[in-house]
Amino acid sequence: MKHIYRVDDEKSRTHSWLVTVQRRGQIYHRHFTDGIYGGKRKALDEAKVYRDELLARLRPLTRVERCNITKKNNRSGISGVTRIDGMDTKRGRSYHRRYWLAQWPIGNGKAQMKKFSIKQYGEQGAFRLAVRARQEALKSLPSVP
Repeated sequence: MKHIYRVDDEKSRTHSWLVTVQRRGQIYHRHFTDGIYGGKRKALDEAKVYRDELLARLRPLTRVERCNITKKNNRSGISGVTRIDGMDTKRGRSYHRRYWLAQWPIGNGKAQMKKFSIKQYGEQGAFRLAVRARQEALKSLPSVP
């Protein structure tokens, strides 16, 4: 079930349903214990009511908002912009490739990508072009959840 998890911990004698929803950096959570609500089934029913009311009150993230969430492992500081430094092989020859990569969703779980060569544009120039390309692409995304 979305946003509802079962907690059964014999050590702490906790038996409950936990509702957890995160929106815009804030986490909403609440336990529905079997003992207080009169059993496992009734606690689950109350948890579902709470979750549904919470989701109705909290506006879902738009695609653009979701795309702008910076993940913990991000090193560039800009979501969807990555520095690539690696080796490629073409026609049996290996060569060093360094570039900034901009990527953005296009739907159906697929992404569009654009590369900007550090050799051609310089470190800062390639980075700026990648950031601009991503920002422009995100403008064309529909602003629906």
